[in-house]
Amino acid sequence: MLVGDLQRDAGRGTEAREAYLQALAVAGDDAGRYRALLGCADSNRLIAKLEDAFSGLAEAEPLARNSRDDRALAELHYLRGNLYFARGELVECRSQHELALEAARRVESPEWQARALSGLADAQYMDCRMATALSHFAGCVDLCEAHDLTRIAVPNRVMMGHCRIYTCDVDRSLDDMRMALETAVRIGNRHAEMFATQSMGLCLTAAGRYAEAEDFQIRALEQARILKARRYEAVILGHCAEVALAKGQRANALLLARTGRKISEETGPGFAGPILFGLLSLLEDKREDQEAALTAGETLLEQGSVGHNHFWFRRYAIERALLLEYWDEVDRQADALLRRMADEPLAYASLIADRARNLAQSGRGQVAEADDQNIGLRDVTAAGTKMKIDALGITLRNI
Repeated sequence: MLVGDLQRDAGRGTEAREAYLQALAVAGDDAGRYRALLGCADSNRLIAKLEDAFSGLAEAEPLARNSRDDRALAELHYLRGNLYFARGELVECRSQHELALEAARRVESPEWQARALSGLADAQYMDCRMATALSHFAGCVDLCEAHDLTRIAVPNRVMMGHCRIYTCDVDRSLDDMRMALETAVRIGNRHAEMFATQSMGLCLTAAGRYAEAEDFQIRALEQARILKARRYEAVILGHCAEVALAKGQRANALLLARTGRKISEETGPGFAGPILFGLLSLLEDKREDQEAALTAGETLLEQGSVGHNHFWFRRYAIERALLLEYWDEVDRQADALLRRMADEPLAYASLIADRARNLAQSGRGQVAEADDQNIGLRDVTAAGTKMKIDALGITLRNI
């Protein structure tokens, strides 16, 4: 069990799972069995074997309840909440983390209270309430710092950075992620190091700072593959595809997006599937394949996906509609984004939607030339058609 804990804390999911399986084989009582089963479930989460992780928790739960071990129940509900997060199932995610917090408070455990608060912040993030999630993640980090819970603080500080992307506070986002990255390297947590590196690449991609993003993406992709963190590999491949597209490497971008989509389907499409389908709606060679990708992405959003998918998918769908001069579709996608953010409006969503509507108006000839300057547009040529696009968008002439 100790070897498993050390390997898990270092972010080595495969090695941790092997140790926990050995512990399970020699466990002499229920307490030993459910501790080993919880370890196996957490390891399977790290390497994106979600169904195996759910099965392990189902086997562990009656043992923990029979022993009336609230600490174990706090861990169990927390892990299950994280699995539901990975699958994009909001109600179940929130419910499990609420149960985890109740159990953690019964045993007065700062560690598991911090983890449960982190999980509840994840639920807010999943629900596209990034500003609320930011306050919850910050509260979790404050609790961690008060009790010297450095390992828990690291990924939650990264998530603070993720939330700041959508409030358009990019520099502070990068500061959070950079601080977490430095701490992850210092404490030797390879999974947290990969997560922070990947996140910096994502943040820079969201800001259109592609030259800076590429180095982080290359490093993160190598780290994710070594760790077999395939859920993150899918996300990284998607953002690598956007960078390739911005560089005019359309064929390479298509290959990256297709590879990411395949991995996403294997590891749970609710985490990043719409992002990748949004890219494919831009990149596929045949119009019918583009439309199929668009439909698949919207279907996943309706079924339930992690909150970030709504921003990225709609952004890509808007770019496709602009390229094809489907002005009504531009408006439809912008409206869908704002409708999803209605309960908690966010600056990034407003920026994407306002830009889309302005460009659609311009495309219909409803914006005077003098107004173009007010909305920061510039002329570029895309597929032989005069288009107007600003620096927030993907460079359409490369599609």
